[in-house]
Amino acid sequence: MEVSVVRPMPPKSSGASSVGATLGGELGNDPPSTSYRNSEYTSGRASAYADRTSDYGRDTMTMSQRQTEMKLMAMDPNEGSPPERVQDYKGRIRTWRGLILMCVIIGGAAAIITACALKASDDAATRQANYENKAEERRKINDGLTDDQVIISDDGQVGNPKSYPDMGCELPDYQSKNGQIFAVSKNGTEVPVGIKGVNWFGMETGLAIPFGLWENMDNGTSVYEIAAFLARNKFNSIRLPVCIKNILNNTPPEKTLINVNTNRAINITSYMAALETIVEALGYRHITVMISLHTLDTKKSGGAWYSDELDVTEDQFLEAVDILTKNLCSSKYWNIIGLDLKNEPYQCSWGGKAPDWQEGSTKIGNRMLEGCPNWLAFVEGIGSGGTVTVGSRTAPYYDWWGAGLEDAGANPTKLTVSNKLVWAPHYYNTGVYPAWYLYASTGTVGASGAFSSYVELDDEELRSNVETTMDIMFGYLLGVDTNSAMVMGEFAGLYAKDAHPKLTTKRTTDYTIEVMLKAGYAGGYMWSLNPESAYQYNPADTYGTFTEGLLEDDWLTPNKVFLEGMAALNDVKDLKMFPCFPQEVSSSSSSG
Repeated sequence: MEVSVVRPMPPKSSGASSVGATLGGELGNDPPSTSYRNSEYTSGRASAYADRTSDYGRDTMTMSQRQTEMKLMAMDPNEGSPPERVQDYKGRIRTWRGLILMCVIIGGAAAIITACALKASDDAATRQANYENKAEERRKINDGLTDDQVIISDDGQVGNPKSYPDMGCELPDYQSKNGQIFAVSKNGTEVPVGIKGVNWFGMETGLAIPFGLWENMDNGTSVYEIAAFLARNKFNSIRLPVCIKNILNNTPPEKTLINVNTNRAINITSYMAALETIVEALGYRHITVMISLHTLDTKKSGGAWYSDELDVTEDQFLEAVDILTKNLCSSKYWNIIGLDLKNEPYQCSWGGKAPDWQEGSTKIGNRMLEGCPNWLAFVEGIGSGGTVTVGSRTAPYYDWWGAGLEDAGANPTKLTVSNKLVWAPHYYNTGVYPAWYLYASTGTVGASGAFSSYVELDDEELRSNVETTMDIMFGYLLGVDTNSAMVMGEFAGLYAKDAHPKLTTKRTTDYTIEVMLKAGYAGGYMWSLNPESAYQYNPADTYGTFTEGLLEDDWLTPNKVFLEGMAALNDVKDLKMFPCFPQEVSSSSSSG
């Protein structure tokens, strides 16, 4: 989606606004770093140990002196004394009894000191564990669900690994056939998997990092907690938008947009390093990643896969594809399922004049498969239109950007490897634009696109109109191309904040999911996780900026209404977390 995006909520100090605040501030109120906590804890124990050792040394020296004195007195009688008698040894016997008593006292004291020291050590460890648990709770997304896969690092930090363990998974051969997505292992095991996905944007911007990772005392979270939240709520895939220029330049992420102390496993030295470590973090939860070749430039998406205006050639676009396959097509990143070949190529034709997206998707898809035959090619539609009849009305319509696959049935994308094509159209609701077929009637259209008035449809009519328009734009392909899976690349948008009296915006998304389930789509990626995503119409007669995401503005609170609405995707056929096929002992870590 190419929507207005309210600038992400950065780390803020007291008094800063929560949304749209100026970026670039330092991360405030971070918990003490690992090195600080460990050095403080260790030096405390070391000091106590040193003090006890010093005291023990002084006691030992005193006892040694007494023993020496007693031995000298007992062993050096005066030469002129009379011969020794039995009673002359009374003093010596009494001296050794006192010495034994003193040793017992000293030994008991040492035992008490040791016990106290151990208790102090245990208490310190308990305090440290409590601190780490509270720190993890502060950045946890509060959905009320428990996590049974908590990572506790060797330094005691909870939910903040230094790195993620090697999963030992082979890179499956991901396939699209019989209308479903399959993970296929080297030994031939096939597992069908439906997709309940979410878009998480930020890497396609000049900030070069997914938003929300600036965890501080007020807001923000971590990759670990986002992955845990998604897994708890049965999301098994993320569509991750990226920028072609960021890939080519290996642009380092904006460091003020990520708390590196609470995202220790994320490497932000370069664009590819950040992408790789984010993929690993998601893989720990068996969440797959579909990388969307989203924007050509950090400020403009581009309506095709190349642009003179944005200074990106076709060769450069293909070079970016090569960089991704070279760096990411391996068992280490087993959870990457493929590429969305270009987000919303709305300036293209399909099988017509240049830029021709049928030709472009074929070229890009085959280039990807040359570098990584294990991945899938997700193909969106263009932005065309036609005429549609809904109820008693017949009128022209325009595709949602990315929805226009009307001509793909007769002239599909042609890939050199079978079972690799996934249709990935977009379909939105009235928050993006109040399309006429989603209303019973409308007044005049103003300069902003808002209606002067509107009448909402009842449930049955709205559901029917959603189904009709989805089918004419792309849904018909399920009956024409019975092999390729169909996965919604983007849908939803504004939801819980719908200001229509009859909730037309929200209902449009609900009915989109109903159509997906009824027709047998292989799943979809809702837009979006980010609360910064902005929409222009709410309701149809009001133009403005309205933001909403699956998470609230603090990135710590789920949007309960939206989350409950997306629970309808739990009925997608074969929904499960993606499987990890263990690597054979003799196999290498590279893809086969």
